[in-house]
Amino acid sequence: MCQLLESIKLLDGEFYNLDYHERRMTTSLKKLFQSRSAIHLQDRLQSQNPPATGLYKCRIVYGSNLFDIEYVPYNPASPQSLKIVESNTIEYEHKYANRVDIDSLYAKREECDEIIITKNGLVADASYANILFRQDNCWYTPKKPLLKGVKRQELLDKGLIKEKEIPLQDVIQYESIKLINAMRGLEQQEIDVSNIVF
Repeated sequence: MCQLLESIKLLDGEFYNLDYHERRMTTSLKKLFQSRSAIHLQDRLQSQNPPATGLYKCRIVYGSNLFDIEYVPYNPASPQSLKIVESNTIEYEHKYANRVDIDSLYAKREECDEIIITKNGLVADASYANILFRQDNCWYTPKKPLLKGVKRQELLDKGLIKEKEIPLQDVIQYESIKLINAMRGLEQQEIDVSNIVF
């Protein structure tokens, strides 16, 4: 059975971007399981007695009938170096719990902390995050990521970042990058593009 995963930021008892998570979960269930029900998370999450203080990743594993919730203390990683890894066949349109293909690419990072996945000559994603590239004080995100993350969509909706096709050969034209996901926003540190290993 196909299982899906959703990771939601919980900070001092407040859930972040629930509407974006609900939309993605509802869309995935409709496409993969022909579900006609909309997901409503607030009551379900509150019934699990979430931690009231601290930063947690609310990890939801779900499918057609399965709904498992856990709260995991979150300590953000601070990657400093990234290895370019290519895969022209990888697919991750939905946030699957099975990440074996991504994990196999991550294993190729050598001495680096993280990877940048390219597909058909274009930058796509990191192993656990969407990527932002800074150029002239503007932030750009690849137009064709492996997964359209909720933080990425929020920042696009707010006009804080823009979509752009980023060919691999153009990466060195940018000044720095950031890695974002549901747990990590624009406050994350910048990584100089000189720390990318080709």
